[in-house]
Amino acid sequence: MTGRTAAAHTADWRLGAFFAAYFATAGIFAPYFPLYLESRGLSAVQIGVVLAMMQGMRVVGPNLWGYLADRTAHRITILRWTAVATLLCFAPILLPGGFGWIFAVMLAVNLFITAQIPVGESITAARLRQDGSGASRYGRLRAWGSIGFITLVLAAGPLFDWAGIGWQPYAGLVLLALSAATTFLIDEPPHDEAQSPAVSVRKRLAEPRVRWFFTSAALMVFAHGAFYTYFSLYLAQLGYSKTQIGVFWVVGVVVEIVFFYTQGRFFARYGAFRLLAASFLLAALRFFLIAEFAHLWLLLLVAQLLHAATFAVHHSASILTIQQWFPGRAGARGQALYVSIGYGVGGTAGSLVAAWLWSAFGPAVAFLSSSAAALAGWWAVQRTRTLDRAAHAHAATSTG
Repeated sequence: MTGRTAAAHTADWRLGAFFAAYFATAGIFAPYFPLYLESRGLSAVQIGVVLAMMQGMRVVGPNLWGYLADRTAHRITILRWTAVATLLCFAPILLPGGFGWIFAVMLAVNLFITAQIPVGESITAARLRQDGSGASRYGRLRAWGSIGFITLVLAAGPLFDWAGIGWQPYAGLVLLALSAATTFLIDEPPHDEAQSPAVSVRKRLAEPRVRWFFTSAALMVFAHGAFYTYFSLYLAQLGYSKTQIGVFWVVGVVVEIVFFYTQGRFFARYGAFRLLAASFLLAALRFFLIAEFAHLWLLLLVAQLLHAATFAVHHSASILTIQQWFPGRAGARGQALYVSIGYGVGGTAGSLVAAWLWSAFGPAVAFLSSSAAALAGWWAVQRTRTLDRAAHAHAATSTG
């Protein structure tokens, strides 16, 4: 193993450890935090508001931290201390209090935790930018996140069935501490601004293809609003146990891991935009199946297998597109825009609309709205592809 290969291997496992710990924390929160909030006496609407606020903070946080990371070039410092601040801010969740207290605690938590993915992704992009096998390496790194997620979901379901959902915040604190510790393993990546073309984030965002792309990202996350907010509650209402709920979450992540490990060949053959378009059509099918057939475990299983497309394919295609459009010093802000527009705007709207539809019309209508949003997102991707071809044709003509 050459010195460069050994260094890349060391950097990869350290980044992999960070992704594993971060998404292991998500494995405690995504399926089980709504159930914990319900045990604290919050109503379905209040749970929806808390989760919508958590998404809404992704509008503010990523842009703040992304701007600071690009302007100061101290990405790893920001990653480390926002991880520590997240841990400290979550600790008061153990104190008694109702909706207002929980809302305030999670507001503080999400101010800091929203730095983790955009800054972490920009550090990863800096490591992979000059690597011809970057798509394959990125997929393997993100697979570690999926492995962390799946491990905790599987372990936590039986634990909470046995000990009670009241242990959820204690498990969350342990994993937040582990996630913070992994950030101190990562070194500051090399600064590649000299090798990357200078990009104005404001001018890039003014391009129609970029705006349509971010619109599609917002619609995909909007489509997941009902899923991330109410999927566990929905299955519990249908009579599934916490262990069964955890298994259904895990099924999707298993196929997600398979895709992450093999995605290099798919991107080489089909390209990012074709895969992106396919992910939206499969998302429309997935949420229709959940809306109408979640009581049939076999069709619910099929719906969860489609998570490989609706998350893994969509996420990797989006991240690789962002890396191409926002290189060098624009990297963290490009990732921040993706998180804030997609997960902040789209996720907040999706959670709020899902809360309203859930209360007014029932779970099926909430998930059918997700299917409709995915179809709208497919159309936005088609516009992105058309405008991207036109931009490349114009660039080629100008160069000629």
